[in-house]
Amino acid sequence: MTNSSSRLRILTQNMFMRPPLIKTNKSDWKDERLDYFIDNILGNYDVVCLQEMFEFASSRRSRLLAAAEKLGFRFYVVSQRQYPWNLAIDGGLVVLSRYPIVESDSFEYQRGIGPDWMAKKGVLYAKIAMAEGDTHVHLFTTHTQASYGEVVITQPDVKRRLSQLFEFHNFLERILPKHRAAGEAVVLTGDFNVDSRDHVLRDPSKVKYEREMEDGVETSDEGKAMMAVLEGRGIDPKVLGPDNVDEFRGKTTYALHDALKERLGYHPVTFGNIVVDKEGGVFPRETVLTTKLDSEVMHSIDYVFWYNPDPQEHKASIVTELIDVGVVPNFTPDREFTQISDHYGVAAVIALK
Repeated sequence: MTNSSSRLRILTQNMFMRPPLIKTNKSDWKDERLDYFIDNILGNYDVVCLQEMFEFASSRRSRLLAAAEKLGFRFYVVSQRQYPWNLAIDGGLVVLSRYPIVESDSFEYQRGIGPDWMAKKGVLYAKIAMAEGDTHVHLFTTHTQASYGEVVITQPDVKRRLSQLFEFHNFLERILPKHRAAGEAVVLTGDFNVDSRDHVLRDPSKVKYEREMEDGVETSDEGKAMMAVLEGRGIDPKVLGPDNVDEFRGKTTYALHDALKERLGYHPVTFGNIVVDKEGGVFPRETVLTTKLDSEVMHSIDYVFWYNPDPQEHKASIVTELIDVGVVPNFTPDREFTQISDHYGVAAVIALK
């Protein structure tokens, strides 16, 4: 695919670049993975959205920005730097763009709970000028509260995650009326940490393991809640427990499209995938970076959401469409690590007509 101003190639990728001294197994191979990403993956895109690309106590983010500039990414937005006296590390978000970012903004969520309390997670916004400034793509990337172990929708970390997603919605309400013109596309990307797969085996009498396609069609309760909160429709507060009163209902609603689900017809695995041998044995796809607890969870937690309800109303008659989207595992053959991160990436292509 050619690098043309009529197409925008987007990658969202959780990089799993945690601060120094933090590792899962023998090594996280942070420097080696970053080198591989720069040399083999970064140059294939026009806009790159990264999560867990932490700056705290490390030069890796600076090294990435310098390398990206040499590859033509002259514009970027990053999470605000944090210092030891802030009792926090940065949010780990990065947006790189070959095209001008003419406006940018950011928002820090309420602090997470558990290990997530340390990171000032949030959302970045970049208004990207296309077609010599005649139109724009409004790009957001985020990383929300994680869960550790089995997830039940009434857990405190789930409510905190949905609270952060409601903050994301409120951020959209503030940004879009100010910066978006009719017919301009809005793209939400990132590691939302909401697993949309319901993990119900559709044919357990014949197949004893979870299949990516056949068992990934239905949406989990938290996946449905995520869409309702992001869109501003709100939820029944009792979904989160009998004592919960928060509806997370916005003033404005946005009809978002889950691009992967609509294109594929199922929620693809982006974290903790499996491989199945000829005898039906199930094994983790990745074991170097992923914890044993998470290595076979088959979660769908990385997304591209699309919003452009009025494409025909653009002042310059430029129609922006999402023409392709898919999961990119970013495997790394012949290396000490088997893929670029414990997460798969998600790639999308936008066309301007």
